[in-house]
Formats: sequence, C-alpha cells, structure tokens
Amino acid sequence: MSKQDVTFPHFWAVLDALPIALLYKENTRAAVFANQAALTLFQLPAQQNVLSISQLQQLPLLNPDNKQAFDLLHNPLLLALSGTALQQLIQLNNYDNPLLLQSTSVALSFTLHSINLVTLQPKALNTEMPLQPALLPEQAEIEEALAFDKLMSLISTQLINVQDDKLDQHIEDALAAIGEFCHADRSYVFLFNTDLTEMSNTHEWVRSGISSHKAKLQHIPRLALPYFCQKIQQDLVFAVNDVASLPAEAAAEQQEFIAEDIQSVLCCAMLNNDKLSGFVGCDMVSRQRNWTSNDLRRMKLVGEMIANTLQNVSYRRSLQQMQQQLLQANLELQKQAGQDGLTGIANRRQFDTSLQNELQRCARNNLPLGLLLLDIDRFKLYNDHYGHQAGDDALKCIAQALDKLPRRNGELAARYGGEEFAIILPGSDTEACTQMAKQVQQQLTELAIAHQQSDIASVVTASIGIATSTPNKNSTSGDFISAADKALYKAKANGRNQFIIAAQ
Repeated sequence: MSKQDVTFPHFWAVLDALPIALLYKENTRAAVFANQAALTLFQLPAQQNVLSISQLQQLPLLNPDNKQAFDLLHNPLLLALSGTALQQLIQLNNYDNPLLLQSTSVALSFTLHSINLVTLQPKALNTEMPLQPALLPEQAEIEEALAFDKLMSLISTQLINVQDDKLDQHIEDALAAIGEFCHADRSYVFLFNTDLTEMSNTHEWVRSGISSHKAKLQHIPRLALPYFCQKIQQDLVFAVNDVASLPAEAAAEQQEFIAEDIQSVLCCAMLNNDKLSGFVGCDMVSRQRNWTSNDLRRMKLVGEMIANTLQNVSYRRSLQQMQQQLLQANLELQKQAGQDGLTGIANRRQFDTSLQNELQRCARNNLPLGLLLLDIDRFKLYNDHYGHQAGDDALKCIAQALDKLPRRNGELAARYGGEEFAIILPGSDTEACTQMAKQVQQQLTELAIAHQQSDIASVVTASIGIATSTPNKNSTSGDFISAADKALYKAKANGRNQFIIAAQ
C-alpha cells in the first residue's frame, strides 16, 4: 500500500472495502476509523465507522494465554493506535480462533503528521509467533512510561476539542489510565465551588471489586477536611503512603480515609488561571503503596489535561452564552426598531418593509394584495376634550384590537402615524378586504370608546380607504398607499365612519 492510499478521507472507500479488519488513526486527530471488516469482527453496527477510546476499551479483546481481558496498561489496540509497533496474538470472546494483531506507524512526507494502521486477521495454522524476550525491571519501567505517554497523547487528542456530551466519558478515560498506570484502586476528580468553601466528587474510576464513594462525596465543606485543603492549596500535592502515619492535626482526614478503606492516597491540584479549581487523585484500598516520582508526574499530567479541558469547555460555554445573549439582544433591538413605542404594534418602518416584501411576493406569485388605511374620526376633538393621556389610552386600545385581526401569513396591522392605522392583506381580493373593513368597524363598535365631542357617533369610529389589485414587477408600494389614501379621503369627505374601495 502506498502512502497515497492511506491519506484519509480520499481513499477511505478503498480501506473500507478491504476484506481484512483494519483500524486507521492520524496522530493529530482524535477519530479512530474502523472498516467494514473490523466492524463485522467486533459485532458493531455497519454505519459506526468512527470509534472512541471508550469503545476501544470495551471491545472484547482477550489474552489467548489466560483467556483474560487485557487491562488498560497492556491493551494492544490502544498501544497500537498510540504508535507502538506490535505483532501480537489476541482473541475475541465471540471468536474462537486467535487473531494476529499487527500495527505500523507511517509518516506522511507531505504533511507534519503520521498515521497508525492496525490490522487483525486469523492466525495461519503453520505460523509461529516469535517469543518475546523477558524485560529487565529497568526496561519494563521504561516500556511502561512510554506506554503511558503514548496513551496520554491518544486521550489528550480526544480532550482537545471534546464536545460537551462527550466530556464526562473522556475524563473518565483519563482517570482509568492514571488508575491503571499508578496501580491504584480508585481515581477521581474533585471540583471546588467558586469561593473554595466546598468540593464535590464529579468523576470517578474504580477497579473491579472496589466500592464507589462518588455519590456520598458531594458538597463536602472545606472545614470538614482542613488539613487536606491547606496542603493541596499550599503545596499543590497531597501524598500519603500510609494513612495511619498522618499527623494529629489530620485527624478528620484520617477518619474519612479509614471510613473509605483508604490506605494510601495521592492528589494533585488542578488550577484555573493560577487559581485552585479542584484536584485529581488516586487511592489504594487493598494495600499500601509508596508513591513514586513517576506516579506524581503522571498524576500532574492528567490533572493538567483535565483542568485545561474543563477550562476550555467553560470558556466555550461562556462564549456560547454570550453569543446567545447577544443574539437575544439583537432580536430585541430588531423588535423594538419595528415596534411602535406607544401602542406596541408594528410601526411605520416595519409597515414599509412588510408592504414592499409582500408586494414583491404577490407579484412573483400572481396574487392579489390588499391595503387598508384607516383614520380615527375627530380624534383631535377627542384629545382636546379628554386629554392626551386618555387619547394615548384610546390609541393603545384600538391598536391591540386591530392587531388581533390579521391571521394569515404576511398579514400585518401597523400604526401608520398619529391616529392613522394600516392593515396589509396579501392574497386578499376586494371581497376579502371588504370583510376585513367590516371587522374593523365591528371591533370599534365593541370597544365602545365614548366620544362625546364627535358629530359622527357617540363612540370612537374610523374612516377606511381600501386599495386592492394584483401587482406586477412595475408596481410600487407608493402606488398602493396613494390609492388607499385617496379612498380614505373620499370616505372622510362622504361623512366618515365608512369605507371606500379605490377604483382599480
């Protein structure tokens, strides 16, 4: 296979169709891609080409020598995908025959990254695997350190741009890694509240057979563990090889550790902008452990990874919240820009925009367009007699009644200016516009706003001008306004409290 053949995604269709089970990962990207043969082998859905670290950990890989599942430290898939060259026999609990897992890392000359390829295929009957030489203790320690660094690289890639719904799982993956590599029984994350007065256990990993205490360790007051909190804030590390050796001033901490069956504990602070935000830790339950410098290094690394991830997620959430607030503010400003300050219905600006839009839409679709202009009769006399506050109240009442009349898409009631209102009626012919004018008159009758100074009626009335026609590309909003205005003038000249339809 050439280097060109492995540059995803251009040739993924080729890899996907191979009869050999294959996993593919670029070292700068979090995704692990499985072809169809691999998905069939692992009994995963055919559409699930992209796998996560958690899914890889849960795949049913067994050591063929003892039929036991691989632990995180020796999981060949994770080692292979993190860049370790392997040729190793494995077994699946749903597949009787051993499989030969082979991995290779390929550097791409035209990019700054490399890819890791992992294949799994049935072992040939006449093929013997070469024996692996036993490692010296120093070599084993180096191998373990390299394995940890590679696994952290794999996990950190997933954490860099983690989505909110995947955050918890990726943090728990990191905790599982630190727990396995530190040979601990329990690993966890605690976060402090903003004023550092209490802490809560937010994430936890426990070894099989070890009790979980996460549910009970919520909102723990700082004063309940004063010695621990002072140490973690002052030294950024809390390392205890033997809980029984804690000093007298740590009596509260010792009591809590004994209650949780903890024999040894190691915690490292997590910082957010140089301020303590929480800590990551490991416990030993089944036995004591003298924590090593490697344990401390690994714990600090995982703590920094998780702290940076939580900080990035917090920044992203804050940014999203700010964007949402800005969007809401802009929507409110737009609403206010198109809203009449007194009556709360659409103003002249929104009326002009809506009329132009509906004019163009009706012209494109060959639909009629109707426009009603109405003027409150003798409104100056109303203001003079009842006062401007009463006049404003009357306009508000009338506007709200008119605003309830439009029902179809595009219909709009607006305050045109002063005591004038307008109703846009797209798709309405003369008959429909006439019906709307009658509804307006009915609404005013039902409102029954007293108008003692009117020579038209004892209540507030209106004169209405109606313009309706089917516009074309040459029609203008000014044409409709002018026609409706002339009809309104005739309605007023003819005695008011009536509607006139403009000649077409």
